Amino acid sequence: MKIQFENKEIPVTFLSSDHKIIPRVLYALQARNRVERRNPLYDPEQLERIEVIGTEVYLYAKSGGDSSKVYLSLHG
Repeated sequence: MKIQFENKEIPVTFLSSDHKIIPRVLYALQARNRVERRNPLYDPEQLERIEVIGTEVYLYAKSGGDSSKVYLSLHG
């Protein structure tokens, strides 16, 4: 499955979760992006894929030839 975020299609894989969690994933991405605009944890332009495991989200990005992984929790 792919989602649209920051005018980019990003592949999403699910483990122990399903597509019903996508609205929460998008909300978390948008909230994190707004809060950390000056010193972002991840660059939306470099985001390659998203992995959802239960209520945990892993963002995979490529920066300067290296891959990096950022963790987000969807718990309240």
